[in-house]
Amino acid sequence: MKKILSICGSPRKGNSEAILNKLKEIFNQEGIENEIILLREKNIDRCDGCVEFCDKELYCHKQDDMTEILKKMEAADGYVFISPNYFKMPTGLFKDFIDRCSIFYTAKTDLSSKKAIVIAVGADVVEEIDGCLKNMTDNFVKTLGIKIVATKSFQSNSELKGNFNDIFESKTSPNIESDLKEMVLKIKNSLV
Repeated sequence: MKKILSICGSPRKGNSEAILNKLKEIFNQEGIENEIILLREKNIDRCDGCVEFCDKELYCHKQDDMTEILKKMEAADGYVFISPNYFKMPTGLFKDFIDRCSIFYTAKTDLSSKKAIVIAVGADVVEEIDGCLKNMTDNFVKTLGIKIVATKSFQSNSELKGNFNDIFESKTSPNIESDLKEMVLKIKNSLV
């Protein structure tokens, strides 16, 4: 069975997590295993730029939850990367994750067989959210050599008032469910 690892950079429960939960349902319907990692629940230290160590040893000296995440990334067939838009960039949580993934780059880990869906979410107009999406795709996913099969920016409400399903009920992104289904089918077809 193919496995997709979904990694969420939101610092709170909200739109990004709701999207991943809906994707998980669709993945299950398509016979694809899916694990969701909420970075806010993980202990991930910041990269301290110790290139004198990682360039030589080809692994990170830090012993935190990132070690397990990197192993899961290597074992997965593909990924969903999702982050809220913060100033046309992913969140600090997601940026720390990106920085710690640099060991893949340093060690020249071949991730070219992996496929990815990349999603950005925000309350701004979609063109603004696209800036975050571009940062995630061009400056992270493509740099690691991962093939991107689908990308999307979804507009949402920022204040959820306790409604964690708001992105599906508010109609700020009216085609979201069909868009997500299409993304799952694209990654499924790319894994054959």
